[in-house]
Formats: sequence, C-alpha cells, structure tokens
Amino acid sequence: MTHPISDGGTTPAQPKAESFVDWFHINSRMISIGAIVVVAIAFVFWFVQRQALNETISSDRQLLTAKQSLNSGNAPLAEADLKKVVDKYADKPAGTEAGLLLAQLKIDKGDYQGAVTDLKSLSGKVSSGPNAAPIRGLLGDAVAQLGKPADAAAEYVKAAGLAAGPNAKGFWMAKAGRAYLEAGKATESRKIFEDLAAQHDNEAMATEARVRLGEIAAGSKP
Repeated sequence: MTHPISDGGTTPAQPKAESFVDWFHINSRMISIGAIVVVAIAFVFWFVQRQALNETISSDRQLLTAKQSLNSGNAPLAEADLKKVVDKYADKPAGTEAGLLLAQLKIDKGDYQGAVTDLKSLSGKVSSGPNAAPIRGLLGDAVAQLGKPADAAAEYVKAAGLAAGPNAKGFWMAKAGRAYLEAGKATESRKIFEDLAAQHDNEAMATEARVRLGEIAAGSKP
C-alpha cells in the first residue's frame, strides 16, 4: 500500500491554539506591540493635556501681572505686559482678554489706528467663542473714532452675528443702527430698528428702536 509523499517545500502548519495560554504564547509578540502602542498613545494624550494646562496657568499668571501694571497707573508698562500676553497666548482666554484690554488702552489714549490694527489681528485668531463678539464690537468702536461710522456699523453687525443670545445680538445691532444713521445710511438703519422694534425679548431695546424710527421718519420729511 502506497502512502502519499509530502512535498518537502510545503511550510509546516502553524500550531493550533487549543487554549487561551497556547493562543497567548503564539500571539505574545503582537500583544506586546499592541500594549506598547496603547501606552504610547496614552502618554502622548497626557503630555498634550498637561502642556495645555501649564500654558493656561502661565497665561493667567502673566495676565494678572499685566493687570497689576494697569491698575498701578503705569500705562507704558501695562501696554508692554499686555502685548507679551497677546503675542504668546492669543489662542488662550487670557490672551484674548489681554488683547481687549490693550486695545481699550490704546483707544483711551487716542491711538485709534493702533487699536484697529491690533483688533483686526486678534479677530483673525479668535473667530468663535465668548470673546469673538466683544472683539468685533470694540473694533467697531475704534473704527467709529476714526470717523468711519459705516465701517463701524459693519463691524457691529459682525459682532451681532457672533453674539450668543437675543439681548447680546440686539445690543450690537442697535449700535449698528446708530452708526448707519450717523453715516447717513437711513435705509440700513431703518431696517435694523424695524427688526428691533418688532422683537419681544427686550422692551427697552424695542422702545429705543421706535424712537430711532421716529427720528428717521422726521429726518426724511421735506
């Protein structure tokens, strides 16, 4: 009786994993690699989170130092300290707050163009979040001081679009309506105040809107 002769070039079959222990021995190398990868990912995640926390703490400390300089009345030192915080931590809440304080400081001393330049740069870095609307709104204030009420109104409209809640949106739209009126753009101003007069979230705002509409109507009479 003949027996089949096995092909000498055939690769021996892999041992079967007949129990968990056998399976573990067979796959121990892959398990080790997987464990190392998991540990590495966990370490990277922890490191990034730790770095972010440290940066937040550092930015808050530097902002506090800048505020102390501001409260002491030393405007040049406060301006320098605030600029450091903005330049280093623009993506942090402390950096955004420092940017707003720095711009307000420049507005207060009459450096309106400097405030506009700083706020435009800051708005490009902070496009969302609770400070996005105040940045655009303050930019509108600085532009208005340069004698450009129509451009200021456009910034107020952008601020309203970024604001959270009807009252905040209405606040910025009311400023836009006043700025358009100052710019002689009665049509744009009327549309804003008609919308504000029709809203029911803020009666005081609606009352002011009706007064403004009366002023616009009186101004349009021959």
